[in-house]
Amino acid sequence: MPQFRIVLVGPEYEINLGSCARLMKNFDFGELWLVSPKADIHGREAIKYAKHSKEILENAKVVGSISSATKGCDFIVGTTGVLERWKGTIRSPLTLRQFVSAAKKRGGSYAILFGREGTGLSEEEIGKCDLLITIPANDAHPILNLSHAVAVVLYELSSIKFPGKRRHFIRKAGEGEKDALIKKFGELVDIIGPEMRYPAKVKLAFKRVVGRSLISDLEAAALLGALGRIRKRIR
Repeated sequence: MPQFRIVLVGPEYEINLGSCARLMKNFDFGELWLVSPKADIHGREAIKYAKHSKEILENAKVVGSISSATKGCDFIVGTTGVLERWKGTIRSPLTLRQFVSAAKKRGGSYAILFGREGTGLSEEEIGKCDLLITIPANDAHPILNLSHAVAVVLYELSSIKFPGKRRHFIRKAGEGEKDALIKKFGELVDIIGPEMRYPAKVKLAFKRVVGRSLISDLEAAALLGALGRIRKRIR
């Protein structure tokens, strides 16, 4: 499984420092390195916004260069929202999801570099990177706040750390359950059909609604139970 080190280059604001620490705890990433930070890692705002992730800040490594912060990693990965600056240096970046897909297959250890809030990574720092990643955003306003960018990146990287976890939140109803729903609803329509003008259209409308919906297995079971009870009451 690939390993990831989060490297903040020259972070300027304690709020972002604390927020990044909290995000790392949220997504279970523990290795934080800071390159020449301007913000105080022990500052009041940093600790406040770290919330229950103070240990991430306390254990962060503070160094004076990117070379020191990335030592021991197989790949240095820069993040950027600017795709046209420094044409002699900048490479065609991968989208974040392209990078995650490649990292899953390749393995290894990665240092993920995030630049300063005001100016991002410099041309020289970009040149130290083995590859670049970008978060697709509005062309007219592509630069994310530091902590927001970290949140998006860590969320996508978490799909490697917790494979399959997201799929368990909502388990979709199967075709059999959907068919049962449509059948039971149709039986109800048949019972009250003489009172309706277009019972066939009502059945078709319900079938289409079920077909378009993202109904879960629990929701389908609840509806099946309710429709069954209604059918008994009517009869």
